[in-house]
Amino acid sequence: MTIDETLTPTSGGAAIWSAENLLWRLAEVAVAGALGGLLMVLAWLGVRPDLAAAVQAPVFWIKIGYAFVLAIGAGVTACRMARGRRWGLVPLLLAAGVAGGFLTFGLVQALAMNPEALMRLYWPTALACIVAILAIATPMLLFASYGLASVDPEKPKLVGFAGGVACGAVADVVFGLHCPFTTFAFIAPWHTAGILTCGVAGLLLVDLFGRIRRARAPLIEGAAVE
Repeated sequence: MTIDETLTPTSGGAAIWSAENLLWRLAEVAVAGALGGLLMVLAWLGVRPDLAAAVQAPVFWIKIGYAFVLAIGAGVTACRMARGRRWGLVPLLLAAGVAGGFLTFGLVQALAMNPEALMRLYWPTALACIVAILAIATPMLLFASYGLASVDPEKPKLVGFAGGVACGAVADVVFGLHCPFTTFAFIAPWHTAGILTCGVAGLLLVDLFGRIRRARAPLIEGAAVE
């Protein structure tokens, strides 16, 4: 079964993706993606061995809260902009302000660390973090991007970026069950980089699905006439 067959309604049925139900569809994708990501962490990455102790530390919940704020802000922006609502970009800008504060805090902490400790926070660990977040987010990115493209937004690339950031942030929440780092000098830049990478992927995917949809439109119309 292809993604088209999964997301295309049967003849005479209501559209699976529309401007009216977009928020609920994205929420469903996020829940399903989070559950799928949990299975991915259990089967591939593994849960951090000190999870029971980690959940009692504030930094664990700060990581979760940071990703949750980005997910909500970006998701609401994707929905509002896809519907052509005024001030649709505001939630994403507010989330970007939170990200800026988080990155500033991480920079301050990094400047206070000695060079040896700072170098241990970077490659290849940072690359593995970005790849893991993108991998967890990939199923969400495919379904959410297809759905966002199907409502034909006026600014597909911006909508796709916002949708991708939302998917990446949900993936980051799940990734927190594996990531053992507790220093903001690592969490702030690299978790954010993983989320933004998903945003770029969403931008490209919505644009790609939109092009495919427009290319197929004449064929579908021709078949309907026959």
